[in-house]
Amino acid sequence: MTACAPDASSPCEAARRDFLGRAGGWAFLAPVGADSSSRSYLRVQDKTGKTAILMESALDSSPLSTPGHKISDFLRIADALRGSGLHTPEIYAAAPDQGFVLMEDFGDVSFRAALEAGADPVEVYTLAANVLIHLRGAAPDLALPDYFASPVHTGRRRIVDWLLPVQRRAVNPDGLAEDYLSVWDKVQSALPPPMTGFLHVDFHVDNLMWVEGKQGLDRCGLLDFQGAMRGPLAYDLANLLGDMRVDVPDVVHDPVMTRFCAGMTRQDAESTRLWCAVLSAQFHCRMAGQVIRLALVGGKPLYLSYLPRILRLLRADLTAPILEPIRRWMDENNVDLSPPGAINPEEIKKFIRPDAF
Repeated sequence: MTACAPDASSPCEAARRDFLGRAGGWAFLAPVGADSSSRSYLRVQDKTGKTAILMESALDSSPLSTPGHKISDFLRIADALRGSGLHTPEIYAAAPDQGFVLMEDFGDVSFRAALEAGADPVEVYTLAANVLIHLRGAAPDLALPDYFASPVHTGRRRIVDWLLPVQRRAVNPDGLAEDYLSVWDKVQSALPPPMTGFLHVDFHVDNLMWVEGKQGLDRCGLLDFQGAMRGPLAYDLANLLGDMRVDVPDVVHDPVMTRFCAGMTRQDAESTRLWCAVLSAQFHCRMAGQVIRLALVGGKPLYLSYLPRILRLLRADLTAPILEPIRRWMDENNVDLSPPGAINPEEIKKFIRPDAF
């Protein structure tokens, strides 16, 4: 199953109506949105006027349900995080065998929307940091994938697999990606061991909701956590502060980093700062290629609008002394970190290697 649009004549819509009826007589109001996965979201309402969100997703058994996108993971991680004291959606009803989850409606105000409406950015980002601090001390004990063995970590090669062919209008030579990854291995081996624990993995202002009428950690509604992993705690902070979707104000970085490191030993705080620099660069290397992959393979060219910001952030990342080997490799291989011109998917596809990740 894939998520379906409201259409009274379709089998999918009939299944939806049956599920909402069995869950208490909810009725469709309006689409809420979709993301880069196969999920979509609808706002529904019961007879009392209460609203909820209906998430529709590919079944766990579907080839579309890739790691990090399974309904079963969403449900178990939502329950565990909620039990640890964080605000994940209350689940009202679920039919994983049909791809439906009916859950609490956090409203329409994401952290991004709150910022755009004039909320104090230091307050907003500090709340996000407080959620991460809470996770560091009270993370649920769950069986989760290892970040370093995951496609997310492997994805740091995507800048080579996808951006370079676009810029050069040529197929990458054999061994180029492997040579690039060997430099990353040397950079990581020079780092102190990271503090590790629960990672949300997609921790940014569109997945954090500014819930009206709540205080403290409850003010932050957590979404899109089904891809959670175990790994270096600095990853979620790097994702938050190096967001590809919005410009994070400069005034935020130092106080949020200081808040995140509060209570750490001097060695752990220094390790966290180093790992944050490295993971931020790896994140931007992954996304610089991933937005092109989404356009070429996923049919989602709108993500290309993020590429200029991603490359600007990557250029800033590479000023960190720990990343000098990566900066040197890119210089030696004439990697251009300025935005490419117009990208025609049909033209570019022929330059992508079959083994591109």
